Amino acid sequence: MNSPEPAPKPESATRKLDCVVVGGGAAGLSAAVNMGRMRRSVLLVDERDRFRWQHMIHNYLGFPDGLPAAEIRRLGWRQAARFGAELLLGHVTTATRHGDRFRLRIERLPEGGARGGAPGPTVARDAEIARMFGEVPPGGPIEVLARTVILATGVFGHFPEFPGRDDCVGRSLFWCIHCDGYESIDRVVGVVGHDEDAVQTALDLLVFTSRVTIVAGRPEGFEVPASRLADLAASGITAHPCAVAEYENRDGQMRALVLDDPGRTRIPVEQVYTVRRTWAASELARQLGLELNALGQIVVTSEQHTNVPGVYAAGDATSLHDHQVSAAVHEGNQAACGANYHLYRPAQRAPGDTAAR
Repeated sequence: MNSPEPAPKPESATRKLDCVVVGGGAAGLSAAVNMGRMRRSVLLVDERDRFRWQHMIHNYLGFPDGLPAAEIRRLGWRQAARFGAELLLGHVTTATRHGDRFRLRIERLPEGGARGGAPGPTVARDAEIARMFGEVPPGGPIEVLARTVILATGVFGHFPEFPGRDDCVGRSLFWCIHCDGYESIDRVVGVVGHDEDAVQTALDLLVFTSRVTIVAGRPEGFEVPASRLADLAASGITAHPCAVAEYENRDGQMRALVLDDPGRTRIPVEQVYTVRRTWAASELARQLGLELNALGQIVVTSEQHTNVPGVYAAGDATSLHDHQVSAAVHEGNQAACGANYHLYRPAQRAPGDTAAR
């Protein structure tokens, strides 16, 4: 005999909010700041999946000396708290529609832990800093009934798993030449990837350095036409059609790629770019019935609307723009504008516009 399903919590035990923002990267932080400035009650749920590495952002306007990604996160917490947003280090386990509202169950993260994998170097002080910025008081799981939801849940899979990886990210391990190519000037660089994107990355790096090598990163070799391998050779880029046995590194510095070939060839490097498919964190989107594209990314309009009224999405989990901090900040702001408009009474909307968007 099956056990009966637990009865739902009484309405009085459920927190009621104007908006829940899921994701503490640049998009989520931007959304929380702007919802707070519109005097909406907003909870930011930071799952610690991104912005936890020692990554410097060098191409964000206004910071000529660069800014650590972790510092953007902390400044974002502080800014959001200034405008009344609440912060919770946690993980949203379920999200369901409840009439014209959305019910979310949130579990707290273990102190010092990260849902997306091993803790990065920046995680140790997160709990202390979060309390400084008014984190929701400790306790068990909480349930929230929100009028709007903004999903900024990001992606997984930019980097392979190997010992020392998190110390290398942003120092000597990268994935985007638009963000970090300038830091590769005259460096010895290895590219790991098997498809056209990887070939393009290797060739594009020649703008910055002539010392580039590419490794397929899998036993099956490359998945590109022979003509593209010829382009690599003609450009002075050696291509190795094998997997990587070891990412040799120390103290955040990549030292060599050890190939999974008969001779265990060791290729000295100063930097590594990994080019591999990422996966959008779209489980909550599926639970809410959002439209996804073939890659699992959330389909949104140019104003970050999803197909479900009251739900918005921003950042890497969507497919509108490149994965850049500047784009994420813009999308988070747009999502907040959409969510705020959804909360207006009919009289506050444009004449003839009677539907919340």
